[in-house]
Amino acid sequence: MLMARYFKDIWAGVTTILIGMSVTFRHLFDRAVTVQYPHQTLEMNERTRARLVNHADKCSYCLSCQRICPTDCFTIVGVRAEKGEDLGMLPTGKPKKMHVVQFDIDFNKCLYCGLCVDVCETGSLHWESPQEESVYTREGMVKKFATYPPEEVKRLQAREEERKKAKAAAAAAKGKVPGKPGIKPGIKGQGAETSPTPGKEG
Repeated sequence: MLMARYFKDIWAGVTTILIGMSVTFRHLFDRAVTVQYPHQTLEMNERTRARLVNHADKCSYCLSCQRICPTDCFTIVGVRAEKGEDLGMLPTGKPKKMHVVQFDIDFNKCLYCGLCVDVCETGSLHWESPQEESVYTREGMVKKFATYPPEEVKRLQAREEERKKAKAAAAAAKGKVPGKPGIKPGIKGQGAETSPTPGKEG
């Protein structure tokens, strides 16, 4: 009885090894499924959310993408165009009124949810043909899409600062505080200033 169990256990061990090795040999001559990532990559599906890009020349500076982003991965800076300055037309048919001097996306934070693409009214933000872009630093994950050279950015920002200063000075000359609604005189009970009634001065 003990001898029969002994040989039965040996047979079970041999058959178990053969079953395992059969699986190994069956895949020995199959196509390799492992790639040497990131030097080698597999072909991606066309609808893969892997490459989010922005064409800044089509951007209207509506900031919808920045407002809807759940992780705050957008950094966008715009400068208003001057009167008579032609920046071209947007895909919506409206004239472009803002210089987009900075449009950065921090892919360290991006969830690839696609909400920004859905709300982009001009289609400047969209998914392009999936293409793996491996980087080796966190800084490399911050993609910059603005096309203005640094000296032009400085010039436009300096012009915008001058415009804001001139607007603030004009508002101060009229006795208004920039960014706050003016106070309408003569409305009592709403914190408004009222003129004293003639003949009743103390």
